[in-house]
This record gives sequence, C-alpha cells and structure tokens, in this order.
Amino acid sequence: MTQGISRRGFITAAATAAAGAALAGMAGCGSPKSATEKKAGEAAAGTRWSWETKPEAVPDSKISQMKDCDVCVVGLGSAGTTATLAAAQSGAKVITLQKMPSIQTNGWCVAAYNSKMFLEAGQTYDLAQIYANFADLSNGRDNPKVVKLFLKRSGEVVDYLIRQTPDFTPVMQKSGHTYGWYINNDMATRYEQFRLLLTAMVDKAVAAGAEILYETPAQQLVQDSNGWITGVIAKQKDGSYIKVNASKGVIMATGDISDDDEMLECYAPQLLDVQSMHGAPCNTGDGHKMGMWAGAAMDKAPHCIMMHFDPTWMPEGNSPYSGIPWLRVNLKGDRFANENLGYQSVVTSVHEQPDQTAFQITDANWAVHATAGDYPHPNSHSRATADPAKDWQAALDRGAIVQANTLEELADKIGVEKATFLKTVERYNELSDRGVDEDFGVPGDFISYNAIKVAPFFAIKRMPGRLSTVSGLKVNEKLEVINEKGEPLGGLYAAGNCSGSYYGDDYPLFITGGSHGRAWTFGVLSARSALGKLDESVETLGN
Repeated sequence: MTQGISRRGFITAAATAAAGAALAGMAGCGSPKSATEKKAGEAAAGTRWSWETKPEAVPDSKISQMKDCDVCVVGLGSAGTTATLAAAQSGAKVITLQKMPSIQTNGWCVAAYNSKMFLEAGQTYDLAQIYANFADLSNGRDNPKVVKLFLKRSGEVVDYLIRQTPDFTPVMQKSGHTYGWYINNDMATRYEQFRLLLTAMVDKAVAAGAEILYETPAQQLVQDSNGWITGVIAKQKDGSYIKVNASKGVIMATGDISDDDEMLECYAPQLLDVQSMHGAPCNTGDGHKMGMWAGAAMDKAPHCIMMHFDPTWMPEGNSPYSGIPWLRVNLKGDRFANENLGYQSVVTSVHEQPDQTAFQITDANWAVHATAGDYPHPNSHSRATADPAKDWQAALDRGAIVQANTLEELADKIGVEKATFLKTVERYNELSDRGVDEDFGVPGDFISYNAIKVAPFFAIKRMPGRLSTVSGLKVNEKLEVINEKGEPLGGLYAAGNCSGSYYGDDYPLFITGGSHGRAWTFGVLSARSALGKLDESVETLGN
C-alpha cells in the first residue's frame, strides 16, 4: 500500500505544489474515493490515504490451502462470536477467521428491548419514542430501518443467547434494558465474566460444527466477475495463504478503527492523542479496508466515537460519579464548561483542556444527593454506584480521590493554580447559593446541591480514554453491505463496530450497553440474513 503523508508533514509542505495534491486527498476523507475506482497498485495524484490504493490480488501460487463453507465470519469479538454461533446452530457450515490467538472483547454489558426477563419484571417500552430520542442525537445520520431492526429484534436475540449460556446468569441493570455479567455484585469481575461468557458461546459454536482458525488474519475479499463476494483470502502463521470459499456469504465483524492512527486521522482525529484502553491493539480497521476495496460505502467522517472517563487508564484506577455535574476545573483552576452535558460532551470538553485534564470538586456533603440519585440526565451515566461508601473509600485509598482539609491544601495536592482556583470556588458557591447558574446554565437545583464549603474537600482527576469508534461500512436493513448507490454488493454482511448506517454525531448513552447490544443482535441477524432466514424467529434456535 502507498502510505499518505502525515498531517504534520502536510502542514510543513503547505506552500508547495505537492501540498496542493495532498489537500485534494485530504478533502476526500469525508467521502473517500472508492478503492475500486483505482487500478490495483495505482498511486494516483492526490491519493491521501493508504487504503485508497487497492492491493494487488494474492496470486494462486501463494495459496496453499482452500476450504469451502456456507458462511465465513471474519473476526471473533462480540459480533463475530454471536454470528458464528447463530450460523452454526442454523445448520450452516461455518468457518471463522480470527487474527488473534483468542477472542477479543472490550466491554461488559448488553442492551436489549422487550427481552423476557425485563418484561416479566414489569418493564414496558415505547420503541417509537426510544427511536425518536435516538434520532435526535444522530443528527439525521442514522438509517432508521437499521436502528429499528435492533429495537425490534434485540430482545429476541439476547433471549436466545442467554439460553445458550445457562452457566452465566445475567444481572438486570437499573436502566431497564441492560444486562451485565459479574459475580456476587462485584463490578470488578464484569470484564472477565464477559470474556468468559463469549468463550462459552465459542465453545458451543464449535460443538455445533463451526471451525475457527486462530492467528489467521483475513487479507482480501474474493469477488466474481459481477463483483459478488464469494470468499476470503487469509494469511496463515507460516506466511502462506488460505482461501475460504463462502457460498452463502461473508460476515465482516472485525471491530473498529481505533488502533489505526491513519484511519483515525481521516475519520476520528479527536481520538488520535487520547490514551487507548485496548489491551491488544488489534482494531485496525481491517474489515473497513477490505470492504472499501470491494466497493463498499463507508460512513462519512466524522465517525461516532466512544471516548469516556470510565474505565480509566490512570494507574490510580476508577472512582465513582464521573457523570455527576459537580464543579469541574482545569489545571489553571478555571471552570470551563457546563458540567451537566451528555456524557460524551462532558468528556469532550475535558479533552479540550490543557493536558486533557480536569478535576471534579466537592465537599463533605458529596453523598447527600449523589447517593439519592438526585442528578438525573437522559444521556449520561456514571451518576450512581453499586456501593457508595465502599466505592468512595476504595477510590480514596487508591489515590483516585484526593482529600484535603482546606481548599488551599487541595489546590496544592492536585497541582492547579491556587489563586484562580480559590476565586473559581468562591464564584461557584455564589451561584450555588442563588440556585441559578448564570455562567454555564447547569440546572438550578443541581448547582444548589453542589456548594463547596464544608471540610474535608475532595478532588477527582478525570482524563479521557479511547474506547472505540462505532461507525463503519454502510449496511441496509438486511445487514447487507452496500455501495455508494445504496445497492448491496452481494454476499457481504457487516455487524458490530465494523458496520455503519447506525450511529450519528453522538453515542446515545441512554441506551446503556448499546454497542454490545448492537453487536450481539446484528451478529446473529447477519448470519440469519446470509442464510435467507432473517425474517424467521430465533426463539427455538439452538434448542
């Protein structure tokens, strides 16, 4: 592939004629030229991104092995695992290609609407209103038919997957639509439990006949003379290639682009300087690139992101209440934004501060309203915790919460400019006493709860972490990957964070667990769609 110049290099060369060509390529990021419009290996003038040049096809002489199947799944995360299980239990011959030596997952909870456990507990849903709330955050960038597919089918799909994993009992979250998996109400176990849960699904898929090829990264899609996707070429550990022929379809489930700096520069530059939360940096947009080389359309930039405070990469670990609208100050000691925005907007506001650093400030009365749930917000989370006293003390013990007997001491301990900080707190207390936030517009009742007057005083450091991007290859309501004209390529499907046509400008946190919920739902339904069974219920699948 031909690697494009860096953004820094582009700026340096801005006055040259070469920069004019680079500018043309950069402008194309919002709607990148399809790789299929270039000849293989061509590095045309103005090419900006390496994936704009389609690689040469792997010659038959380098293919040492060939396998046939009905469905080939590429990737083994949340979406790939569920797609593999559903395809195998639907009676298909399945081969799954995974570039890593095991499954890969980041996260722990799954959203589903109208699932049996919640319905039996008396929960009700207004799906039309839920979609309206979703659309309001998407700025018109979602495909309503794709989002509604999730809303209508997620409960049925998650019920099916819960039945397949009887050794893992889900815990219903207070959101009213979200499941988590952890032991003895200990949230610290949630990530490992989720990994074990997916592993159990993989074992069940293998028992149903699925074949999984680990450390075998997919390289290229195979297309016939009409452009229909007929299989995948992957690289084996010895450097040779294997060709997997898929008679029913290929499902791209390769995750997001957040471990590929070049793709981030194009589609989500805000994440470039943010610390990654990935233990294994394997989400390098492989499926996105292969899809575009085959003629697929990609969601336009900027892609929707998940840049959060929780979980944190900082060595002192997490502390509770990152979403509560207590006073936030930057390293200069200044208040800098409305603290009651949606969660992603709050994190973004901190990202824009010096060293991407802010501190929440509160006093001895922190628990009065925090533990009572007095800070509701429709698009935020981390405003509650399972065991407030225990979680707060644990964070204090780890140094994630800093305590001081005076505000002057607190400023010294956290390293903010003291004089400015003291003036900021003085002004904030004035606003709290009035119950009117004249400066940034936080609701009056919230700010009236937040006076910082009674020792001891507390500061909680917050810095953003890079979780994922959640945009990708455009799909239709059958989860078929489509081209720029909205037509299916044929034989290619996408699920999870490799798929697009779903999120818009903001990741909707009122759908807690929405990313994994989408991955599970569309993993299963993409397999069913490839097999011509999308409209059939999965209620009895696997029984």
